[in-house]
Amino acid sequence: MSGKVQKIDLVSQAFARDPFPTYASLREAGPVFQTRVPLLGKTWVATTYQAASEVLKDDATFVMEAKKVGKTLFSGIFRLLPRILRVFSENMLRHDNPDHRRLRRLVEQAFSRHSVENMRGRIGDLCDGLLDGLAGRETVDLLEEWARPLPVAVICELLGLPEDDRRKFSRWVKALLSFSSLFGMLRALPSIFRLQKYFRRHFVQCRQQPRPGLMTALVQAEQDGDKLSEDELLAIAFLLLIAGFETTVHLLSGGALALLKTPEQKERLLNDWSLLPPAVEELLRFVSPVQMSEPRYVIRDVEFHGQSLRRGDSIVALLGTANADPARFPNAEKLDLPRSPNPHVSFGSGIHFCLGAQLARVEAQVGFERLFTRYPRLALAVADSELRYIGNMGLRALVALPVRLQ
Repeated sequence: MSGKVQKIDLVSQAFARDPFPTYASLREAGPVFQTRVPLLGKTWVATTYQAASEVLKDDATFVMEAKKVGKTLFSGIFRLLPRILRVFSENMLRHDNPDHRRLRRLVEQAFSRHSVENMRGRIGDLCDGLLDGLAGRETVDLLEEWARPLPVAVICELLGLPEDDRRKFSRWVKALLSFSSLFGMLRALPSIFRLQKYFRRHFVQCRQQPRPGLMTALVQAEQDGDKLSEDELLAIAFLLLIAGFETTVHLLSGGALALLKTPEQKERLLNDWSLLPPAVEELLRFVSPVQMSEPRYVIRDVEFHGQSLRRGDSIVALLGTANADPARFPNAEKLDLPRSPNPHVSFGSGIHFCLGAQLARVEAQVGFERLFTRYPRLALAVADSELRYIGNMGLRALVALPVRLQ
């Protein structure tokens, strides 16, 4: 099968509505095979839990920096991109050690000043405020009026950004994540320029008049005499903004939908809120908002799960498919809130494990408890077949979630 490029479907409405048959067919095609991915081109994909985990954890064989395998990171199609896109792409996700370790330590140092657990009460207040605003209405779009504004509010508070900026941040990020082609990426440039200008102005303010929040902490962060450069600050701010709330938006909306479609599981949770932590882990596995990892590059010729990978080949881990692997998760296609153990890879694994994982967990725990306590009879306002997904290969994300509050 080596050398054969197979077509896969991770963007259709049919796939997004029920991905498990596709997941099964991908694993049946092999733990590792070649396909084509938008913007990346021909690449290997790891489909099983074992293969995907190895790709994520083996940073000696699978590296993030294309230059290490003799490629220019922005060769080919990426040479056409404006410098601003390259700056935003040069975040710590795109680096290997020791650069990754240096950047992550500086960010972790900043994060340490903002205990996520200490934000639990504030997240609850923000959630309650949003739910109060729904009172008296019969039908609402839960994604736009709860699942999106909650993480936006949380990340803006964490970063120390003004409340008045939340709507435009949401609009900018929505534009950034709507593309799946070069044309779409170029169409998002105005939003990216506005975002860059905003952050540069905010960095100046943080230096001149420090204000509470993670952005000031990042500007001030220093370790062994090393500070973040302006471009590094921009890249990390962009990463935190995207990873800090957009994926959580789709965990909240996708998780709420999964609970509404499995009323027996929802009732189980409503009758025992101590199930919240494992329930959120299971929703992370079941929904898999992020469908694939960042691409890695093969550092040397290697035999990997029956395939001959060559130095310079790219490979991605299909996280959704790995999370549905019955070899690791019995009855994987079933939502089972108390599932244990639950070693899902929704936050990745290895040195690139998601820095904001705990924040996402707390937001989901607080969000689901407040939502279903306030509206225990919440129900879909349309047939499941009428729900639409954005069609982005990397995200399993609803366009809207119309519900009846009852």
